[in-house]
Amino acid sequence: MSFSHIFTIVVPVFLVIALGYGAGRGQSFAGERGGALTVLTMQFALPASLFLSIMNTPRHTLLSQGPLVGMLALGLLGLYALILLGLRTIGRLPLDRAAIVALASVQPQYAFMGVTILGNLFGGATAAIPIAIAGILVNVVLDPAVLILISLDRGGDKARTAAVPRPRVAAHAPGPVPATAGAPVGSGAGGGFGPPDIAGPDTGPAGAGARKPTWLRIAQPLRKPFAWAPLLGLVFALAGIHPPGMVDSSLTLVGQAASGVALLSVGVTLARVGRPQLSAGAFAVALCSVVVLPLSTYGIGLLLTSQQVAAQAALIVAFPVSPVPMMLASQHVKSEEHRIASAVIISIVLAFVTLPLMINLTN
Repeated sequence: MSFSHIFTIVVPVFLVIALGYGAGRGQSFAGERGGALTVLTMQFALPASLFLSIMNTPRHTLLSQGPLVGMLALGLLGLYALILLGLRTIGRLPLDRAAIVALASVQPQYAFMGVTILGNLFGGATAAIPIAIAGILVNVVLDPAVLILISLDRGGDKARTAAVPRPRVAAHAPGPVPATAGAPVGSGAGGGFGPPDIAGPDTGPAGAGARKPTWLRIAQPLRKPFAWAPLLGLVFALAGIHPPGMVDSSLTLVGQAASGVALLSVGVTLARVGRPQLSAGAFAVALCSVVVLPLSTYGIGLLLTSQQVAAQAALIVAFPVSPVPMMLASQHVKSEEHRIASAVIISIVLAFVTLPLMINLTN
């Protein structure tokens, strides 16, 4: 595949993101309207598209995906563990901060950009398989594990909060709190990047009430259609079950909205983040996401599996930083919210160059 052909696949994706950014800056998706794009993408369009693609995949094809599952698990989960260890032992970060920064370093936005780019590279049905596998690993394993780690550090978090001088905690008093430049507007159920309210707030309205039990916060991501729809499609495919034609056609119409709406929602939320923090930490997270993770996955894949499996795994993890860690940070680790939001923006800019290069390398 020529480099010019690669750019004809990649450039339109970034143009649609730029269109969404312009719409966000122009207030076309102000308030809850921006969140509606994310809801449409993550709770309807993408789940419908992945469910149908996996369900219509031949059983023998699905059963042969063991090497790809292993490579994606090694890339996503293995590198996460290494980064977490490094942040704890070398960076001396508290467990909750280390857990969320490590997640941002390895969780790509395959759901938003992968459907279009990988679909053009491999075909829609073939591309749906690695996207679904990554979705299962992230939503069923990685994100719940991060929530567990964050909950384990709550005692230390309370101690650190208690040690802060009183003038600095006055912002917790009742009353309106101004939004910071890096805070995603409406990052809960009202809007923002990623699945709305993916893990739920720690407390009730206005900070009152008891915190949700840990098991409930861990199970929250599993209730999202993007988590269980691929699993349901896998069950249907392995069991040889096919829904009636009318149901198939209806889900197809919904799934066709996935690519464009997902990319628009990325641009809209970029417009809400504000000026990025050009710090060493934000650049490190971005570079890990779009350079270190895909290159290491591809190199290890060539040693352990075939070139085709290595290429699929590397391209799945080559996308920019996912917005989901930014949402989790806004809900659970506020001190890392701006850094991760900045890493999302920086990684998208870097991916305009690194993604075509990665596609050309793995071709």
